[in-house]
Amino acid sequence: MIPITLLTLFIVAISGITTIPFSIGLLAVSTVLFKKSWVFFLALGLGLFLDLISIRSLGYTGLIFTIFVFLIWLYERKFEIQTTAFVFISTSLGSLAYLKIFDYQQIFPQALVNSLLAILFFKLLWLRLDPHSETI
Repeated sequence: MIPITLLTLFIVAISGITTIPFSIGLLAVSTVLFKKSWVFFLALGLGLFLDLISIRSLGYTGLIFTIFVFLIWLYERKFEIQTTAFVFISTSLGSLAYLKIFDYQQIFPQALVNSLLAILFFKLLWLRLDPHSETI
């Protein structure tokens, strides 16, 4: 839980500097590894905070993040989601959708960078946490 808290604070600090949606990667990894309901609240809180920083209408980003987490949970029943391929694909598609909805430029390189960082974070957390324990 401590790595997620520290990463959340880091992402909040970086979000005002760059247009890469690092929070999509954070949400994908948190949803895949922890499978807890607090991820919905994290998605909503990150979305509201990003709306405040970006000076947008409140709720749009939180709604997108919540739908993103819901879609990952929906595919949990059909696919093995605790793989790097799933994290890469879900983060790429989520980043592309987010960047396209908010009309950013150069969405493909940003989505690729975000997906690679999400995979790196996923691997680091996967090594730190025991995937077979019941406490995840």
